[in-house]
Amino acid sequence: APAPLALLMPVYRGLAETRAAIASALKAKPSEARFIVVDDASPEPDLAAWLADQAGKGRFELIRHPRNLGFCAACNTGFAAAPGCDVLLLNSDILLPAPAVETLRRVAYASPATGTVTPLANDATICAYPAPNTANPMPDLRETTRLNRLAAKTNGLAWVEIPTGIGFCLYIRHDCLAAVGGFRAEIFAQGYGEENDFCLRARQRGFLHAAAMGAYVAHKGGVSFRSAARALVRRNLALLNRLYPGYTALIAAHNAADPAAPHRAALDAARLLAERRGRPAVLLISHAHGGGVATRVRAVMAQLRAQGCYPLLLTARRPAAPERTPYPWPSLLCAGDPEAHPNLVFTLPGGLPRLLALLRRLKVTRVELHHALGQHAAVRGLAAALGVPQDIVAHDYASFCPRVNLLARPAPEAPPRYCGEPDPKGCARCCARDKAEIAETISIPRLLARSRQEFAAARRVITPSADMARRLARHFPGLEPEIIPWEDDSAPRPLRKPRPGARRVAVIGGIGPAKGLDVLLGCAADSRRRDLPLDFTLIGGSADDAALIAAGVKVTGPYQPGEAEALITSLAPDLAFIPSIWPETWCFVLGEAWRAGLYTVVFDLGAQAERVRATGRGAILPLGLPPERVNNSLLNITF
Repeated sequence: APAPLALLMPVYRGLAETRAAIASALKAKPSEARFIVVDDASPEPDLAAWLADQAGKGRFELIRHPRNLGFCAACNTGFAAAPGCDVLLLNSDILLPAPAVETLRRVAYASPATGTVTPLANDATICAYPAPNTANPMPDLRETTRLNRLAAKTNGLAWVEIPTGIGFCLYIRHDCLAAVGGFRAEIFAQGYGEENDFCLRARQRGFLHAAAMGAYVAHKGGVSFRSAARALVRRNLALLNRLYPGYTALIAAHNAADPAAPHRAALDAARLLAERRGRPAVLLISHAHGGGVATRVRAVMAQLRAQGCYPLLLTARRPAAPERTPYPWPSLLCAGDPEAHPNLVFTLPGGLPRLLALLRRLKVTRVELHHALGQHAAVRGLAAALGVPQDIVAHDYASFCPRVNLLARPAPEAPPRYCGEPDPKGCARCCARDKAEIAETISIPRLLARSRQEFAAARRVITPSADMARRLARHFPGLEPEIIPWEDDSAPRPLRKPRPGARRVAVIGGIGPAKGLDVLLGCAADSRRRDLPLDFTLIGGSADDAALIAAGVKVTGPYQPGEAEALITSLAPDLAFIPSIWPETWCFVLGEAWRAGLYTVVFDLGAQAERVRATGRGAILPLGLPPERVNNSLLNITF
């Protein structure tokens, strides 16, 4: 039979967090429930005084340990003070929305065997949301309440069995507590792992543990234990495995099965539907490889939001080992940040009906196809299946080059070079000779036919540069792409004159073979061989940092969006050098160099040369120039 409820909160550190936690618990507490706070001899006088003051005003029952006994003992003190009660054990760094308490209580009595119930939370290991086993950002109370409301509306009283409850917010039924006893303070001391031990002992007595899919609580984590937390986790995890051989395997098996996944996905979908708020939705399809495509997609999504639209992003779910995971990868739907909505994963083609159903509920009015790399070919037909127009935004040459960047290796061990764009038979020979970096297995005739069909059906075909538009029109006669530059090159950009003599040369961005890694290695080797006064710095990362460093190139490592200009300025280079050997379709690092005031050297191909030629903000070198001549130019260029 249901028992009276007591809320129990052990407290040790963190005045601000504790005040917020207690305030939320007071609002959430059912009128008939008790609220017991155990002060475990807090070392913070202000916290102890505040607790005493609030208890004196009748806000809660306060029990104070004369000396610190640890979290487990504090919990046991509270258990002893509430005999015969269900106990809702709360950490002092949570935010508890009022309706969550009733949901937890109803789930606790949904099965006669239920011993404990844990809600979803931002930081709750196997019960974490949106991403499990991750410390997701903690929301404020208003957002916590909204998420709890959405969880309740979406998942109701649904629950899944979990191997162990999580102690930040743990509803313990009275019969389970009576059968199992309290926490084992003699083993787990300060805390961490004591609720796992309790739950495993309860399992041995026939109780099950539930995760309530319709309740959500916020949790900061680590407030009481601070720097000691990691050491306690390591120590007590080892103890759990000694006490319960196979414990780690039990948790791993649960994570592999992930019974909460459909409920997290349903909540993700509910959040997208709620966030749309009647706005027309626009679906952008792109890859998960970052770079310039991701930069442009972020900018387009910001523009759409400013226009009153609701942008959605269908990208590929990046696997843990992408280099060892063949395409296609599952598709992931989000509102721009995959980490904010990580559960809407669709393995195509089997998941296509479910994806289309959600897109229809979201009322998608238009599709922008930016890139399908990594995803199943079924994503190319989403616009047609939805009956909405599609714009194709071309970021590279995937429409006619299986390697997408127009590079080929004349011999297996030779560095790549611009292929010159041969006819379809020449492309087929190139692909047959070297299958490296070919993401999609498709014949050249089929690729060209598919692209012609997609271009013909599209409302618009958009390219960022005239150079790219001309290349596309050459391969697809009659195609007239709309040219929309990704940045405004007409804005004034004052450039610093390079100093005479020794020069610092900045290479910006992430570089691999296509972006000129071999060129940079060659230039660095020549500079060292001839003892030239050239100092190369890669502001970014590369496919082989070790080789660059060994050649004398300084490497800063990757940077985050928006950090490039300040990083460039701090290093005070004289020139920028973009050693890219493929015809770039835009080249964002060129804009970053100019914004930092750098005269920039490029090779004579693609949008990089087109933009330098149009603005006069740099020098253009012949493609294929030997490293010696490149270095001579870098030393002698002036303006």
